[in-house]
Amino acid sequence: MTDVIVAIKRIVKRLITRRSDPQFKRTDQQDYLDAYAEFVNKRVARDPHEAIGGYWEELGALQLQFLKAQGLQASHTVLDIGCGTLRGGRLLIDFLEPKKYTGYDISQAAVSFARELIASEGLENKDPRVFWSMKGLADPELRRMKFDVLWAQSVFTHLEPDYIEQHMAQCGALMHEESKFFFTYEEADQFRVEREVDFAYPYSFFEELAKQYGFQLRDLSAQYPHPRGQRILELRRSK
Repeated sequence: MTDVIVAIKRIVKRLITRRSDPQFKRTDQQDYLDAYAEFVNKRVARDPHEAIGGYWEELGALQLQFLKAQGLQASHTVLDIGCGTLRGGRLLIDFLEPKKYTGYDISQAAVSFARELIASEGLENKDPRVFWSMKGLADPELRRMKFDVLWAQSVFTHLEPDYIEQHMAQCGALMHEESKFFFTYEEADQFRVEREVDFAYPYSFFEELAKQYGFQLRDLSAQYPHPRGQRILELRRSK
């Protein structure tokens, strides 16, 4: 009964939150990412936990649990793409050895909150690298680095097709032969847009991109019980 009450309270909270949600606005001259960054900034200002989708404790723990099951070790280097307010990042930072975590986000407000969270949770000694960037995987700060794990939770769910292809084209430069790139997506029979910022894709979309850029693709969704049903894929270099 307690679980049912908690679930009901969560649903009510989300309904109330959605009613007061900032509206996504984009001018004719504005790039989608710039408009989306402004939208996320407003969401973070209202509620840093709900701004990146809620389920703060559950999804944070699920991310770390999944990655450890996939072989993540404390000595590995992790790139958290679209790290947001560190729902999962704070747990990754705590688990990893110092200087092994790198995270970036297009939302300056999210990055500011993330840095404050690192300090408030006593994680500064782990010396994580968290920064703001609109350049994504092409950011000069990343181009000289290789990561054991690349992680993108609820990133492709908010990106148009061209931006996803950019990630596929650029991620190889940050990966060595044994690197793994895990990302979630919303699945649909065909490409679909909802509320202007929510995107769903067929599996074939990622399958074609993986083949085009020389990667192997593996569906690990059965091992990742996402509370909203997002799917998760693993990308590795073809051998």
